[in-house]
Amino acid sequence: MNYKNFFNYSVIFTLLSIVFDVLDGYISRIMKNTDNKFGRELDSLADMVSFGVVPTLTTYLLLKKLNINFYIEWISISIAIFSALRLAKFNTYNNKKGLKTPINTLFFYSIFIIINTKTSFFIKKIIINNPIIIIILLFFSCYFLISKISMLSLKFQGLSWNKNKIRYIFIFSSLFLFMILQVFSLPCIIINYIIISILFKNKKNCI
Repeated sequence: MNYKNFFNYSVIFTLLSIVFDVLDGYISRIMKNTDNKFGRELDSLADMVSFGVVPTLTTYLLLKKLNINFYIEWISISIAIFSALRLAKFNTYNNKKGLKTPINTLFFYSIFIIINTKTSFFIKKIIINNPIIIIILLFFSCYFLISKISMLSLKFQGLSWNKNKIRYIFIFSSLFLFMILQVFSLPCIIINYIIISILFKNKKNCI
């Protein structure tokens, strides 16, 4: 199997899934007076496949590629399990806390992109030489999926600084990371998003 081609196609189709997921949410807000339980359950099933099963398979292949012993690649199934728990909590209790499954998926795909980039950047060396870091990040991501942390909402309330201060801080700090690290900034930006959500606990700014 050509792992690089697999990752490339997986990233492309996952990005398309995120685009359609955003469009689906936008359309559902427009049609907020309609109550379609079947559509809601189907949406969760699609999310489970796109942002639970697919990143699980991709992480499994990545860990297998890095030649970690003791069949440690099977730990990747925890992504699917905790993604399912996250979606179930949202459907049952309308619980909007915790890291969203698409963002969690983007985090792992950003690591795959770094590994497949043809450079010797220090972040890539650290990940390849210490694949156990991926395992640690996986455990943290599973925790944040079902955590009670209110994540920062990126929906702006006008353009005023006072109403969107935390959002502006996130955007400016993320732009700084991108200018310094470029493609390697992707996982750092998501980590930055989580840190800012924790540091600035404000219900008005969170989902």
